[in-house]
Order: sequence, then structure tokens, then C-alpha cells
Amino acid sequence: MTIDTTCLLILALWSIPLNHIPAIARVAAAGVNWGLGNRDRKPEVAAWVERADRAQRNHHDNLATIAVAILLVQVTGQTDEITGIASIVLVISRILHSLTYIAGIPVVRSLAYFSGLIAIGTIVWRLFA
Repeated sequence: MTIDTTCLLILALWSIPLNHIPAIARVAAAGVNWGLGNRDRKPEVAAWVERADRAQRNHHDNLATIAVAILLVQVTGQTDEITGIASIVLVISRILHSLTYIAGIPVVRSLAYFSGLIAIGTIVWRLFA
């Protein structure tokens, strides 16, 4: 595996804790029976749990674009040191984005998001270079 595909795997696996953090928090607030039930009503939870939901959605919304960009440089044989560095920056940026989103740190969250966009742009740029 290249650095690029390793980074893609890390981002895919990052979905697992992002999926479970808000769910576990809701079960902790409402009880196991709520978690085992239909969950038609959301329990009252702290604001960070709602932010965790939004961080999860943001990650999933962006993961397809990230995967396409990384897989295209992989399939076309255009992975290089630049795409590897961009992929590492992307992993760090996306994880930092999620954590700062959950923690409620908007400025750092936004900087992390835009860093990730620049990293994706760099990977796509290498496709045409």
C-alpha cells in the first residue's frame, strides 16, 4: 500500500469512532433500553453530542470525494511524494476538524477544514501535472 491508500484507510476507519461517539453518549443519557429500542425520540444531551453528529455527517459527506481523489492518483500511477504528503496533511486535518468540531473550537475547526480542502486540491492537481 502507498502512503496515499494508507491515509485513505485511516480516514475510513476514523468513521468508526465518529459513528459511535454520539450513539454511546445518547445511550449513556437515556439508558440501554433506549439504545436497544427504536430510538424514535432523542434524549436530551449535551451540546457536544449534537456537534459530534454534525462532525460525523461532515466526515461522511467528504469521504467519498477524498476516496475518489486518492484512488484516482493510485489507479493512474501518479502517487508521489507530494500526494503522500498531501494525504498525510489530509488525515491530520480531517481528524483535527472532527475533534475540534466536537469540542466546539470553531476557528481551529475551520482552519482544519480548509487545510483538508487544500490537501485534496493538491492531490487532484497532481492528476493533471
